[in-house]
Amino acid sequence: MAISNKVEYGFAESPFGTIIVARTWDGVCDLQFLDHNRLETIHELAQRWGEYTPTTQSNTMAETVERAIFEGYDHPVPLDVKGTDFQKRVWHELRNIPIGTTVSYQEVAKRIGKPKAVRAVATAIGQNPVAMLIPCHRVVHADGTVGEYHWGCKLKKRLIEWEKQQVQKP
Repeated sequence: MAISNKVEYGFAESPFGTIIVARTWDGVCDLQFLDHNRLETIHELAQRWGEYTPTTQSNTMAETVERAIFEGYDHPVPLDVKGTDFQKRVWHELRNIPIGTTVSYQEVAKRIGKPKAVRAVATAIGQNPVAMLIPCHRVVHADGTVGEYHWGCKLKKRLIEWEKQQVQKP
């Protein structure tokens, strides 16, 4: 089996609870907030990346990603995300949304040249495998309401407010 199929995963504590981070040889492939049992999360990861994918645990890797996201640690985080070309276009656009700001689903659709594909954009956003690294939480409804989030609206609001505070720090 090629080394790129191996998945390394680990856990780290963030200001918003425990996260699980997984990576292949090429980059981070999964990042989730743990809102339920760790074993269930690892099982979900195994289903996404293949039942027989060899895995190892490295909390050091996960802690490095946590510092890059939440502590401003200047460390590039390469990604290895799997998706359709459309999903990848949406996810790429999400990475262009500056920290501390939000845009609407309609705006994301316009930015990728598909202004009528708002529902497809929302679906692609919902399938983002790497929370925070592809900042899907920065996309809200046109009326300013936060909309859905895999880990709940309360966490999405907290993340948006936290990022606004980070931008305001000297």
